[in-house]
Amino acid sequence: MDLLLIYVVIIGAVMLFMTSRNRKKQQSQQLMMRDALAVGVEARTIGGLVGEVVELTDEHVILETTPGVKLKFVKTAIAGVVPPETEDSEDEDGEETDETVAELDERDEDDEATDAEESDENGQSAELGAHDSVVAEAEKVVEAAAAESTESSKK
Repeated sequence: MDLLLIYVVIIGAVMLFMTSRNRKKQQSQQLMMRDALAVGVEARTIGGLVGEVVELTDEHVILETTPGVKLKFVKTAIAGVVPPETEDSEDEDGEETDETVAELDERDEDDEATDAEESDENGQSAELGAHDSVVAEAEKVVEAAAAESTESSKK
């Protein structure tokens, strides 16, 4: 009975130590992020509002969400900095080039052939490889739609 009590106390102490350590780490990261805020950076609030930092004080941040609309927030309301978007292999119209589509199709065909060969060697059904390629294709479609929506929201 005494041994069980000792185990419970030790496990509780370890769990308490781990949670407090993670909390301190998160707080220090948030503090570093808030100190690193600069004018011209895109920031996201805890409510999900995204805007460009136009003014900073010790306690407040002023975000411009749309041209002419400035909102004042307490620094603790800033959840993070929005990373700058990188340009994908898209032309100026926001449409993928024909070469890129052809390359993707060719890569998909190669992946399907490789999956079929591997499934035959391992004695598994070829349906599993086809399922993986369908999932990969769906992920590509979702990523492309997300990229298009972010570009259209910028315009």
